[in-house]
Amino acid sequence: MAKKKQIKNEVVHFDPCPDKDGDFAYIAGYTPGGAPYGVRWEDVGIDHELPFEEKVRLYMDQMKNRADTLPVDDVEELPFD
Repeated sequence: MAKKKQIKNEVVHFDPCPDKDGDFAYIAGYTPGGAPYGVRWEDVGIDHELPFEEKVRLYMDQMKNRADTLPVDDVEELPFD
């Protein structure tokens, strides 16, 4: 009889904000020395002294509001059929 593979149960932690940290609302990348760079919380109008979860909530609300108000041009024709 073939042996059955034993499946190892692992806990996977989902990070909903992998591109954010305490200093940055959006981390665009890292310098060769490992320092992050990107958009700081102050740049998007959020107080950097708020708790991280509150900053993320406010930022996500901003992004949702922007997405809801973006103009959609239904008149523009697509260059293909």
